[in-house]
Amino acid sequence: MAWLVHLYTATGGILGVFALGFAANGQIRECYALLVLQMIVDATDGMLARRINIKEMLPHFDGAMLDNVIDMFTYIWIPLFIMLNQALLPHPVWVVFPALAAMYAYGQTNMKTDEGYFIGFPSYWNIIALYLYWLRPDAVFAVALVVVPSVLSFVPTRYLYPSKGMAFWKTAWGLGMVWFACVLWLLAQETPDSLWVLASLFFPVWYIAISFYVEWRTRRSQPVAL
Repeated sequence: MAWLVHLYTATGGILGVFALGFAANGQIRECYALLVLQMIVDATDGMLARRINIKEMLPHFDGAMLDNVIDMFTYIWIPLFIMLNQALLPHPVWVVFPALAAMYAYGQTNMKTDEGYFIGFPSYWNIIALYLYWLRPDAVFAVALVVVPSVLSFVPTRYLYPSKGMAFWKTAWGLGMVWFACVLWLLAQETPDSLWVLASLFFPVWYIAISFYVEWRTRRSQPVAL
């Protein structure tokens, strides 16, 4: 059972390999169909691992390390490749910001806390690249979409980690499943209506807003040091 869970995690990496192949051929819709499936695997494998207490069953194999390797590949390097390959930014040099931010994020020992939060912007560059591809905003807005989250990666604030089952996890899962369905529906269309694309931002916007709220509530509840 433990090895089957690790194999399930590893399928995310396999999906990423084929997604990269599609991206290299300019087949971004097909690429993202696989990346959405990978995100679903990533959202559910940890729950399976914790349910069977996988660390005690296979103490010599680190599933968290495997998960991080796959996440770096699918959440960061493939999206940055798409930004470059599809010329989604006004100049290639702008990808330096998310690249450095992501490496800093994954270098932190407390990037994922036991309380069920990410610390700093959680490197959702796959989502940012997808909306850059769909919306093709003007140069200033496109740059802002990579620079602002890059800066937030260095700011130690809490972001929801729904698969850990902590704050607002039921709402996050419900909205997340609706969002996954919306994204797959939009990917099935060669040129989706921009209004529907904007409407699908309901979940990313909610996620950021509720994460900021949780951070504010947590800081407010902590005693002030004198």
